[in-house]
Amino acid sequence: MGITFKIYKKFADAHDEWATILPENHHLICCDLLAIEDSHPSDIAFNYVSIFKDNELFGVMYLQHLSFSQKHFNKDLIQNRLLKIAAPILKNLKAHLLICGNLFRVNFQGFYFKDKNDRMDIFDCLNLYRQQTKSQVNYSGILVKDCKREFQPNNYDCFKFLPFRQDLTMEMHIQETWQNFDEYVAALSKKYRQRAIKIRKSLAEIERKYLSLDEIILYKNEINDLYRNVVNKQPLALGILGADYFIEMKKQLKDNFEVVAFMKNNQLLAFSGHIYYPLKKEMELHYIGFNYNANPLYNLYFNIIFDGIETAIVKKYKSLEMGRTAREAKASAGAKAVENFNYIWVKAGLPRLAMNFLSDRFEDKMGDEWQNRNPYKEVSVS
Repeated sequence: MGITFKIYKKFADAHDEWATILPENHHLICCDLLAIEDSHPSDIAFNYVSIFKDNELFGVMYLQHLSFSQKHFNKDLIQNRLLKIAAPILKNLKAHLLICGNLFRVNFQGFYFKDKNDRMDIFDCLNLYRQQTKSQVNYSGILVKDCKREFQPNNYDCFKFLPFRQDLTMEMHIQETWQNFDEYVAALSKKYRQRAIKIRKSLAEIERKYLSLDEIILYKNEINDLYRNVVNKQPLALGILGADYFIEMKKQLKDNFEVVAFMKNNQLLAFSGHIYYPLKKEMELHYIGFNYNANPLYNLYFNIIFDGIETAIVKKYKSLEMGRTAREAKASAGAKAVENFNYIWVKAGLPRLAMNFLSDRFEDKMGDEWQNRNPYKEVSVS
């Protein structure tokens, strides 16, 4: 009978069925999916797909449907005299993108098969899903995001998917010997050590505190404004959140999610989200926001990074995931680039031209100077 699907629009409707094949505590049945759904991010719909082969459940797909438009990329990307012809097209661009995975996470593979040998079927399943839903949504592109392992070309070639190698995240290894932040600073070379000390001193007048759920709700509008400050500076922002996201994350993850506030005179100047994975001894610096006018006075951005490092050290975690943007700043703190295994299909014509253009411009904005950053002392070999 071949492959068939059951498509659910709500996490709660898929949960019990998915739990019959997913391992315990698997991320595809964890409550943070409910937090994302309940926060109702703009321009995104969710599809929870059960995959059957000969009427037997053998896999699942977590799909996000993004209605992409000019609001998702910075206008500076197309501010170029040579792009006067392309600019009106890009400004009016509207496309439906299907993401197998999670735009709001890293290391979050969006599919699972009961038998690991079936994992290459994901491309067949997505192609079939696109064909079966074409009468409702005509997708311009499909992104298979954050695959745990690399696929062989013969797995995806026949479905016209290509590797997408421009997605790097910055991750920092936390040395076991570091007992506190001072020991991390001591491991830096003189230039970076002096810089770190100066940056930390600039926060002397700022109060740092963890916000309770009630306080996140109280500061909801300020959090949203500070977050949008950062989003509006990004070349590309495929997933745009609202303040309700941070509220729902705190409700669902409880102690494994924190909003760290940086305040002066009861005014919120910056915040950062922390996600903790205690079983894996890992931490994620997860979405931030800050006041750009106050940033030069208090080095808010760099202090958010240092605060994340200190938290990871204190909690004795092994690694700190810092995300995709501002590679140079994160490399200067000791993070290294990690390549994610992504695969993409884009419809021929204008969608493919637009995708290639925006990707190239995004990489130009990111630059490559970050690759030369090494803040640590050189270790002599005897």
